[in-house]
Amino acid sequence: MANIHQFYLEHMASKTGYRATWEPNRPLTIGAIVKLEQGVFSIQSSLEKEGIPMEVMDDTSEGVLDYSSSGSVQVGVKAAGQAPLAGSALTDADAGFSIDFSSDKSILFQADKTKTIQITNLGAIEREVIQRVNAGSWPKDWLIVTQLMQATTATIIISFSSNSKIDLKASANVGTPQLKLTDASLGLSVVSEKGSHFKSIAANGITPLYRVVGYRHPLFGHEQLSNRDDADELKKEQFRIQPFDPAELNEEAK
Repeated sequence: MANIHQFYLEHMASKTGYRATWEPNRPLTIGAIVKLEQGVFSIQSSLEKEGIPMEVMDDTSEGVLDYSSSGSVQVGVKAAGQAPLAGSALTDADAGFSIDFSSDKSILFQADKTKTIQITNLGAIEREVIQRVNAGSWPKDWLIVTQLMQATTATIIISFSSNSKIDLKASANVGTPQLKLTDASLGLSVVSEKGSHFKSIAANGITPLYRVVGYRHPLFGHEQLSNRDDADELKKEQFRIQPFDPAELNEEAK
């Protein structure tokens, strides 16, 4: 299968229409200027540093997101005092979760108290960027983060082993069955693990999803695309949202 970051980026793009940050807990800010290599961003500058004003709007209410793989992820919840789940390492006194992944291409993604921030004066920014591109002072492979999803907490587990399993134990013996994988106050820790996983458990203040706008899609200009007519491609270039393309993951670094 594709390596773990490739699988995650493609899965999240297909589920959400957004680009995903890699690693998921890597910080990102609205108005950041980035380059993308194989779907992974590197921060180059920001609108603020470049002296370009931005106007920002965020959601007025918070949301809850679950983009877990359907059909291949099962989450068992256990309160303290309940009988242990079958095959679980949790004891009678423990509270926690038993998570089973039936496929080696499975993702558990749960985010709590999410808000989306977006730039609202893109027209003015576009005009300024076009002027700078024409003046040769703005690299065409610079992309601007114009939408950013923030989550107060999120749990993201990526399985790359079939029939794998993780048991998470809460640090306090919680009696209520209304436990949430995104609750940082539970102090969840891994007590048993079968198979291989990437884990980010109840991470605080992460920015897992984003969109970028810019002149040039990350795929353009790679040797693998040399069969395209460069002149025609240049004529088509516009300042616009640059959606994720799975072909980005297979491109060699420039």
